Amino acid sequence: MKTTTNFIKCAILIFAISFTSCSKDGDIGPIGPQGEQGIQGEQGEQGPAGEDGEALGVPGPQGEQGEQGETGPAGEDGTDGTNGTNGEDGEDGNANVDTYTYDLSSESGATITVNATALSQEVIDNDLILGYLLKNGNTYTPIPAPIYAFGLGDNSDIAVEISLNRYWMFFYEVGTENLKPVTAGQLDELKLIVIESNSTTSGKSSKANTLSNLKSAGVDTNDYYAVMDYYGLAY
Repeated sequence: MKTTTNFIKCAILIFAISFTSCSKDGDIGPIGPQGEQGIQGEQGEQGPAGEDGEALGVPGPQGEQGEQGETGPAGEDGTDGTNGTNGEDGEDGNANVDTYTYDLSSESGATITVNATALSQEVIDNDLILGYLLKNGNTYTPIPAPIYAFGLGDNSDIAVEISLNRYWMFFYEVGTENLKPVTAGQLDELKLIVIESNSTTSGKSSKANTLSNLKSAGVDTNDYYAVMDYYGLAY
């Protein structure tokens, strides 16, 4: 009996030692080779669509601008158009010339004054003023005149004075300073031609330039009809 008990104790001790030896961890061995990739699982169901960022006022970042393309080759020049036909030359204008007519048929006396509102100070200072007396309905005589023939043996000297809005005529015995009155009906009308000066110079030189230009054009200012024809004006 004692022998059996000792045997059992020895067996239990051996089992305990074996269990303790087996439960002690050993050194970690090397990692084994990677196994083959498993089969891909089935695709899951599509989730619900996300909210639109722009609709919520939160736009996404702007993409980078692409590079500018190269400039294309210049196109060929078009064919030149045909030149148009030259227009006809226009007629010379008379916008710088004015004429004024005053009835003198009832005027009498040694001094006759005509109210001429066209004679402003600017006109008097700068423009050329030509005066002509009409008699017998068809003859214009320039004034001032050293000898003005009213009729056979009836001559007068006529002097002229121009002031603001006034045109004065003075009648004298020929070669004297004695005034000589005229009677109503001896004069028909006074014709004034005012030629605007194209010169920037004021006063006498402006009028002189206008007279010089007329002379260069072959116009005799003592000839009423020549002046009117030159400017294309009706008699």
